[in-house]
Amino acid sequence: MIIGLDDTDSVNGMCTTYIGTLIVEAIKELDSKLIREPPKLLRLNPNNPYKTRGNGAVSIRITEDATPEVLEKIRSISFDIVSTYSESGDNTNPAIVFLSDNSITEEIKLFAKRALHEMLSIEEAISLLNKIEADYRFIGNGRGLIGALSSCALELDDFTYELIVYRNHLKRGKKFVSETSAMQIEKKYSPKIFSSYDFENERMVISPHSDCPILYGLRGESPEILLEAASTIESEKPFKRNIFITNQGTDMHLQEKSIEEVKPYSSVIIKGIVSKNPYTVAGGHVFFEISNGNKILSAAYEPTKGFRNIIRKLSKGDTVIAYGGVLDTEYGLTVNLEKIEILTLAELYTREKPICPICNNPMKSIGKDKGYRCKKCHTKNKEVSNISIVRDGIQTGLYEVPMCAKRHLSKPLLRYGREK
Repeated sequence: MIIGLDDTDSVNGMCTTYIGTLIVEAIKELDSKLIREPPKLLRLNPNNPYKTRGNGAVSIRITEDATPEVLEKIRSISFDIVSTYSESGDNTNPAIVFLSDNSITEEIKLFAKRALHEMLSIEEAISLLNKIEADYRFIGNGRGLIGALSSCALELDDFTYELIVYRNHLKRGKKFVSETSAMQIEKKYSPKIFSSYDFENERMVISPHSDCPILYGLRGESPEILLEAASTIESEKPFKRNIFITNQGTDMHLQEKSIEEVKPYSSVIIKGIVSKNPYTVAGGHVFFEISNGNKILSAAYEPTKGFRNIIRKLSKGDTVIAYGGVLDTEYGLTVNLEKIEILTLAELYTREKPICPICNNPMKSIGKDKGYRCKKCHTKNKEVSNISIVRDGIQTGLYEVPMCAKRHLSKPLLRYGREK
C-alpha cells in the first residue's frame, strides 16, 4: 500500500513532512518492518498560486506482505494524525489517499507528471481515485487530493535526499541554528551536500524563517553524508528527524518549449535572441525581451540579488536559453528566471567621429549620411570608424540565481554531472 498526503500546512505553521513523520513513527510502533523505504517528499508545480510554501507532498510505502487487518489499522491511524495535526484555514485543504501498488495506472502516472507543470482540477483527481476504487479522505474542498495522489505515482529519473530535523510543533518564535555550523557544512561537504549557506549573500539557507516545525534541513546525495553532517550542527534541542527521498535539486519541473507554447504557471526552457535590452523597474526587478519569432519577457526579480548584474549586461542580438517559471504579470507572460545560458554574445560597436587629417581636430557631422567637416579648415570626410565595444563582466556560459533565491526543484550547477 502507498499512503499519500498533502496540503496539511498553512502560512501560520505546520508542515506536511512533519505530519508524514508522525505517521511513519506511528506505523513503526506497530511493526518497524512495515515501511519498505524512506518516505518521499515530492515538490510539485512551484508556480501554483494555491501553494503554501514549497508545494511539497509526501508518500509512504508499506510492505506488500502487511495483512488486511494491519493495513486497516494503518489507514485509521494515518487519517487520525492528519485530522489532529493539520492546520485549518480557507487555503488549507488536507487530504490523504491509500493506494494499492498495482492500482497506479498509466493515466495516474501522467496525472502526477502533469502536476509538476500544470494546474490540475480537484474533479480530475477524484475521478481517477474513483476509477481505481481507492480509499481517500479529505477536509475542506479536496484540493489536497491532487498532491496526495501525485506523490504516490510520480516516477523519479533523478533524486536527492533531505534530512529534516524538527522542533516540537507547538513551539513558536525564533529558531536557533548556528550560522557557523551551516558555513562549515557548506565548506566541508559541498557538492555532496548542497544549499546550506550562501556566502555571496551571507545567508543561512538550511533553517526556514516561518513558524513551521522544521528546525533545519540538509539536502544532499546520500543519507549517510547527511547524518554525518547533522552531527556537527549546533542548534536548539531537536524534537524529531526524518530522511526523505526527494526530487529537489533535479530540474524535474522544467520543460523545453517554444515561446508560442508557453502557458501561465508552467516552468520552461526556451531559446531565443534578446530582442529588447534589459531595463529595471520599480523594486529593482530587471526585465528583458527574447524572441524566436514570437516574443516573451524574462525577469530577474530583486531577490535574485547579484544575478541581476549578469542580466543587465545582456544586449540585443545575444542568443540565450532562459530557464524558469511562467508568471502572468501586469507586463504579460514573464519567465521568472532560475538560470540563464548565454550561447552567443552579439558584436557591439560604437561610432567614432573622424579626426581631420589636415589639422588633427575632431570633425563635426554635417547631417545624416552627409559625412563630417572640420570646423577649422573645412576639410570634409565621409568615412566613420566603427569601434568594437569590449563587453566586460559577461561571457558565454550557464548562470544561476544565488542559493538564497533558489527554488526547491532547481538543480544547482554543482549537481550537473552528479545525477542518479
